[in-house]
Amino acid sequence: MKFPKIAAASAVVMLAAACGGGSDEGDAGGSAGAPETLTVWRMGDATEDQNAFMDSVTEQYQELYPDTEVDVQWVPWGEFSQRFQTAMVSGGPDVVEIGNDQVPTWADAGALYDVAELAEDWEEREDILEGAYANGTFGDAQYSVPWYSGVRALWYNADWLRELGHEPPQDWDELLEVSAAIEDEYDVPGFAAPTDFLNGIASFVWSNGGEFATLEGDEWTGQLDSPETTEALEFYADLTVDGVSPSACIGLNEVDCAHADFVNRDLGMFIDGPWARAQLEDLNDEHADQWATAPIPGADGMAPAFGGGSDLAVWGTTEHPEAAFDYITTLNSKDNALTYNEVSSMFPTYGDVLESETFQNDPVLSGAATQATGDLRLFPDTPNWGHVQWELTTVQTAVQRMAEGESADDVLPELNDELTEALNRPTE
Repeated sequence: MKFPKIAAASAVVMLAAACGGGSDEGDAGGSAGAPETLTVWRMGDATEDQNAFMDSVTEQYQELYPDTEVDVQWVPWGEFSQRFQTAMVSGGPDVVEIGNDQVPTWADAGALYDVAELAEDWEEREDILEGAYANGTFGDAQYSVPWYSGVRALWYNADWLRELGHEPPQDWDELLEVSAAIEDEYDVPGFAAPTDFLNGIASFVWSNGGEFATLEGDEWTGQLDSPETTEALEFYADLTVDGVSPSACIGLNEVDCAHADFVNRDLGMFIDGPWARAQLEDLNDEHADQWATAPIPGADGMAPAFGGGSDLAVWGTTEHPEAAFDYITTLNSKDNALTYNEVSSMFPTYGDVLESETFQNDPVLSGAATQATGDLRLFPDTPNWGHVQWELTTVQTAVQRMAEGESADDVLPELNDELTEALNRPTE
């Protein structure tokens, strides 16, 4: 078994005070033995269904560790960063749910345990989507395993497309064609292209062969002004400039821009995850039986999608890494993957489960399930990406300015310099 990276990281002095961290409530069998208590951090807010699901997982886990209590603690998403930082100096959980876009940040900080060797004996590992599994890789180590995904897809009204004689659009030309047909027949915008929607914008960039940044040696180079990325960002912004998408979506995300208009039949198509169904039904479920999803149309076919979602990780200071990883494989078993989808509407990351009738026969799930088994991508693998995405909002700002009428030649070189500088900030 490898020692946790945390023990060798630059944070070793800080973490020395936490040498008893993780499950410090007893060590019945030493580092390889069963803990008296296994502490699990879940992100978000507990619900009755979620708690019932977690209780069932505890019962399954206790078939392996009958003398171990499982303490599931819920951490609101807005507090996770502070809790993680505190846990690095005062002791943390044994198992933690972590947003998969946060793995590089906390792996680089030395907060997570390298589970590569533990995963070698995990029988269901080979059926996990490779793109999702790769998200947990940082450097030459495996710091997390995927739990559920949040892949987005194209939402549309099936009755409208039947009436128009169109299939869901599969590429950019068809997206424009179907959008125009919807506007002509129903007098509403055919498609929504919100500018504050990086995960959706990314599909357009990747489908055109573009990237946001590339790594050469130790240096990141922004690619916003590369021909492929420029063309994709121009296409996306021009959806607003040309009136395909409502101008009201400038500065908005997919929820604020599209949900209300879609359920009220004031919009033809938009991009979001299948988890949006519950939010849409709360707004207006009059036409819910006509809602369906399809893969996101790319430049020449189905676009890649951001493989967002949650991973599961062993916290770096746990005294029981093997018991912690056994909990992860129990929680993330194939049997529990289906049950958790019913609880959360999130997708499992097992390819064969996504191709089953459970997902393929549901019109809202099927398109997203097909998307989830396709090309999944991630943003640049650096802890600085979060600064770019959430604080600087570099890409979103570029698209907004272009949607407001500025030229790519004026916008993209300027923001590409900002991107390159931000990605190369010192991280220690």
